[in-house]
Amino acid sequence: MSSCQVCRKKINLSLIDMGHMPIANDLKKSKDNKCNLFPLEVLLCEYCKLFQLSVRINPQSIFSDYVYHSSYSSSWLAHAKNFANKVKNDIDFSQNNFIMEIASNDGYFLKNFDKSKFKILGLVPAENVADIARKNNIPTEAIFFNEDNATYLKNKYGKPKLIIANNVLAHVPDIKDFLRALDIVSAKETFISIEFPSVVNLIQDFQFDTIYHEHFTYLSLNTIENLINKLNLKVFRVEKLDTHGGSIRLWLAKKSNDIKIQKNVHLERSKELKSKIFDSETLKLFSRECFKRKDRFNNFLNEEKNKNLKIYAYGAAAKGISFLNFCGDNCKKILGVFDKNEMKQGCYIPGLNIEILDPKHINEIKPDYIIILPWNLKKEIKKDLSFISNWGGKLISFE
Repeated sequence: MSSCQVCRKKINLSLIDMGHMPIANDLKKSKDNKCNLFPLEVLLCEYCKLFQLSVRINPQSIFSDYVYHSSYSSSWLAHAKNFANKVKNDIDFSQNNFIMEIASNDGYFLKNFDKSKFKILGLVPAENVADIARKNNIPTEAIFFNEDNATYLKNKYGKPKLIIANNVLAHVPDIKDFLRALDIVSAKETFISIEFPSVVNLIQDFQFDTIYHEHFTYLSLNTIENLINKLNLKVFRVEKLDTHGGSIRLWLAKKSNDIKIQKNVHLERSKELKSKIFDSETLKLFSRECFKRKDRFNNFLNEEKNKNLKIYAYGAAAKGISFLNFCGDNCKKILGVFDKNEMKQGCYIPGLNIEILDPKHINEIKPDYIIILPWNLKKEIKKDLSFISNWGGKLISFE
């Protein structure tokens, strides 16, 4: 029996046990490189409503040398640009023009701000990614954002007008420490934007492939409000987004800030509770359905491979790697995975030894099927790969 990482109470409820899996982004340089396997099970604390992994891996082993770069997705770049424009229109930066982004990756978001008008700073734990951001002229610290480093950042750079923490909170091993750090580094007039995939969508739409070791927690508005209850922070606005199969953006400020809490915060809080995602029967249904989908995918591979068809996949992101490893050794029938990220090409999918290939080879290989693994980018990928219909190739996904 595990204890909750936040409230330390015993946890009895399991969302899903996916068995022992490799770290999704631990790509292998050669085909026969063995990888370590770790338990991958999501538990629910009934008290603080936090969905969390039963076993947490040391974040240094996951994030110190990182292969995910946001700039390889055109739709994600467009999302970042739209949000940057919204921020510039909605927030008054006349008294304080400092913007700090936590988990800024390769600078894909901060590059939308003119440095002659804004003071910007990116934070990312991986030195290799920080180097890329700096080469793109984005001031970046290679640092984990936590309570200790928040004091250092506050003293060195001052308190920002805007803090961006998009798609990072689930990657934080100690979420209470992270939220305390936000409290430390923010001023009364600071606004904080936190964006994350909604656990409501994850459960209702059976998005089991978004579960992997990099995601220590799976979040909702109710959970965040429980966590910040004893801090000097409040959620004052909620925005629902289509990204990652359904995300939520929370706007936070100091409790001492006189900005009013919008009505949609109360509505979303109530909606989450009515969705019954915290009920034991909902958890059991989720697990059963996910294993049914695993069986359907393996049946597809068996049937089509028996016809001697060439089956490939597209997108060697953590989502796809988690999906393939959950479905098991049968996925070795997939002949290769195409990906635009040069850092991944020539490597192998951990646990399965499937080679990652440059998409430029698609024309010469002429696959019969390409399975779209990052289904959240399906529209973009279908547009990019529509040419495979020239030889009768098919693009399919299994979300």
